[in-house]
Amino acid sequence: MSGTLIGQVALIEDDYTLVINRGADAGVVAGMVFAVYSGAPQVITDPESGRELGRLNREKLRVRVFDVAPLFARAHTFVDTGDLHGLLELPFFEQPHEDVVTVTVDVGDGVELVSAQSGTQRATGTHE
Repeated sequence: MSGTLIGQVALIEDDYTLVINRGADAGVVAGMVFAVYSGAPQVITDPESGRELGRLNREKLRVRVFDVAPLFARAHTFVDTGDLHGLLELPFFEQPHEDVVTVTVDVGDGVELVSAQSGTQRATGTHE
């Protein structure tokens, strides 16, 4: 991969499907996996110098692209059982239950390509 493919959540269709604001014109193809991050990254500042050291993105979940248009792509929640974050399949919005983490995805949340290899990972949490 040359360069990072980043974008934002443009629309939330349902509890398992979202639309990102990048499509075929940007090189998106079905099978790509994107990480969805909290809105703005947290700035890390050096307490001694006050200089910005970097930014920390908080990953909410991962989605796999299944439908691509020229300017946008639709993606389902994605569970990778080899990844600690993917051990639990959680929809974007859940009814509150004891000991359950609620994942809320918002329009404007950032997305970043984490895997462009469409045939090498298993989708175990896709919902039609």
